[in-house]
Amino acid sequence: GAGRTTACGICHGADLKGLGPVPGLAGRSPSYAARQLTDMQTGARSGVWADLMKPVMAKLTPQDVIDISAYTASLTP
Repeated sequence: GAGRTTACGICHGADLKGLGPVPGLAGRSPSYAARQLTDMQTGARSGVWADLMKPVMAKLTPQDVIDISAYTASLTP
């Protein structure tokens, strides 16, 4: 929010169930999602897809990661 990042649905699909090779976020465990997001933000996770997420994650706070993870976990996969 507040212009700090790119909307998840652009790459992960409008329903966040995945789009092509981009994985779904809907229904994932919140602890798993938060760990993956944090790892991409800090560089602990690498690879082409993780590198694409770095600018998306750059301005997000730890609370943003918690909020995003809780929201995506609440969606039906």
